[in-house]
Amino acid sequence: MDLIRHADPDHPSPFHAARLTLSLPPEPPLSHQLDLCLIAEDQRGKAVGALVAGPPEWLVAHPGLQNSALLLDLVHRITMIHGVAVAPRYRGRGIGRALIRQAEQRYRALGWGLSMLIHAPSLATYYERLGYVSHPALLMNLPSPHPLIGQDFLDMLTALKPLSPDVRLADVAFAPAPVISGVLPGSQVPEHAWFDGAGLCY
Repeated sequence: MDLIRHADPDHPSPFHAARLTLSLPPEPPLSHQLDLCLIAEDQRGKAVGALVAGPPEWLVAHPGLQNSALLLDLVHRITMIHGVAVAPRYRGRGIGRALIRQAEQRYRALGWGLSMLIHAPSLATYYERLGYVSHPALLMNLPSPHPLIGQDFLDMLTALKPLSPDVRLADVAFAPAPVISGVLPGSQVPEHAWFDGAGLCY
């Protein structure tokens, strides 16, 4: 917890996601069911970095997915890094990068298709070097007849990284953000799709 508070020091409840994760019993498929807690240690076994990931809270609360049978499938395909932190004197050594890559490897091996996180604009270059695409909003195509759903994050950016070859970030004409394609079967965005202000047209 002392490390996690460094992930977002201005957050009024910096331990919220960590508490939710650690309140779950340690069970597969990850460290805590669908959630993952990773700790980096130095040579003496001292914890110097931490990462907490799990189902995106915005996805679970999205009005377009309330009472949707798709929600269970989506939380098995999209993970969100809620926080990654490194003790101040250990920064600049690649520990945060190693934690993120380890989390991606674990989720990828278990069939997750997309990793995401929310970050301050000043960190865009850092996450781009790790293979993420940052944008103020996201759009996700769902299988027909479900609508395209979107989410924005106020003054923060969302960073997205496909974890499997069937998932991609599609550049769609007139869309305000890249469209997440292929997270679920039947949700691939056709190559010449365009956005009409409400949904995708083919």
